[in-house]
Amino acid sequence: MNGNYRRKTNEDRKKELDALTRQLQDGISYYIGGKRYAAVLDSISRFYNYSINNSIIISLQNPYATHVASYTTWKNMNRSVKKGEKGIQIFCPFQYHVEQEVNKINPKTNEVMIDKDGNNIKEKKLVQQIGYKIGYVFDVSQTEQIKGKKEYPLEFVDDLKLKVESYNDVLELVKRFSPVPIEFQSFPGNAKGYFSDKKMKIVIQDNLSESQTIKTIIHEIAHAYLHGKNVQEDSSGITFNVDECVEFPSLGSHYEDLNLDQAIEIYKNIPADQIKGISFVLHDNSIYSDMEYPIVVGDEIKISNLNDVDYFKDSFVVQRTVTELQKHFIDDGFELRSTRELQAESVAYMVCNHLGIDTSDYSFGYVATWMKDENQLMDNLDVIKSCSNEIIDGLAITQNNMIKEEIGIYTAHELAVEINRFSQIADPYEYKDTVECTSASIQQIESDINLGKTVSIKEYLNGFISDNRNQEYVDRSKQLLKGLKVFEKNESFDLSQIRERGMKR
Repeated sequence: MNGNYRRKTNEDRKKELDALTRQLQDGISYYIGGKRYAAVLDSISRFYNYSINNSIIISLQNPYATHVASYTTWKNMNRSVKKGEKGIQIFCPFQYHVEQEVNKINPKTNEVMIDKDGNNIKEKKLVQQIGYKIGYVFDVSQTEQIKGKKEYPLEFVDDLKLKVESYNDVLELVKRFSPVPIEFQSFPGNAKGYFSDKKMKIVIQDNLSESQTIKTIIHEIAHAYLHGKNVQEDSSGITFNVDECVEFPSLGSHYEDLNLDQAIEIYKNIPADQIKGISFVLHDNSIYSDMEYPIVVGDEIKISNLNDVDYFKDSFVVQRTVTELQKHFIDDGFELRSTRELQAESVAYMVCNHLGIDTSDYSFGYVATWMKDENQLMDNLDVIKSCSNEIIDGLAITQNNMIKEEIGIYTAHELAVEINRFSQIADPYEYKDTVECTSASIQQIESDINLGKTVSIKEYLNGFISDNRNQEYVDRSKQLLKGLKVFEKNESFDLSQIRERGMKR
């Protein structure tokens, strides 16, 4: 050890932690400012196994980082950190205990115990606390393979874009994964799709491009995950009133309990010299139910008024009403600042990015119309990340299940049996020369699959594909290779154990 090394004091560590926190806060403002919303979500998407704050802090220190891990992790992967490389700082949680005086609880009744004077009885206990310290990780570009040692494939994330070869495959995958049925149809309005919580289905416009279709489906799946509560959302959930004089309703006629078409027709027949208006009334058992709220005043849709009430700007029926009204009236230049839309489109961007579909040109312009300020984004990053991860993980599981159904193999043992059977049929003479016991051969193949020792099996199967003389053998080899992708233990180093490490502030 270097003789000049000085152990850091608690004060040193506190200063270092404070400095990194300030850097994080400054970085968030930097990313959000100047339309840098994309960079925030990109960093979260790239560092899929890290917390939001650590994802951002990694990108701040090394914008070109792609795969990061600790010094020890790289060593276990037979890679060494290059001499002179500087570690990337992250927040690492640690547990410690402090002695505290707490109320003594009766173990039988689970109630606080009291003494003869009626005072709570106290006892001293060690209480677990969570603290944070500075940890260091290194990007793969800062490491090099150790010569003479086994080289591990650097596949850190089961990235679906490496497996899905065509639009039809991706479409089938997201349809199978969706928690509700998906329908394609042509419907009026500018919306590209919608999730109906009441009818439990997703509807997508049938004339969209391929990438727009996938993006829209995932957007609506995000709504189903985040906002599906079987709320009342059909036309019976909202009615409309019309006033000839909005400012002094008693001076003119008042019409109520109308549908939207009736309200618009009555409104347009009122003379233009009146300050007329349309109001809506929700009937959804919320605290805003049966409350009259103006939406059109003087031939203008007052979206700015809706933004003052979070419940209205996130309401499906109110959003749909605004869309319909825009066919007949101008608006006041504002957009509904819907947190729900910000969440769903951000999730769609991240999941599509994971699928290899770049939606940034569309998504960030879309999100900008719903986001009122950077705080709204930061307040929702935890929700965006957790929902994105859940969908990405779910797509991977769905895809594996689809492969199992396609090849008709559902366990590692079944796969071992099929590989053994294939070798018997495709290469019977070689099989007889090398295999003494069929059951032992199957057992060995299954063990290799479970341990991830499948290089020789893959080479064997790929040989039939390269040879390309027997189409039946080629097709079956491809199926068995797919099975290996599903069942073999991933030889890539498993970073799932460090998922979500780091702080949440």
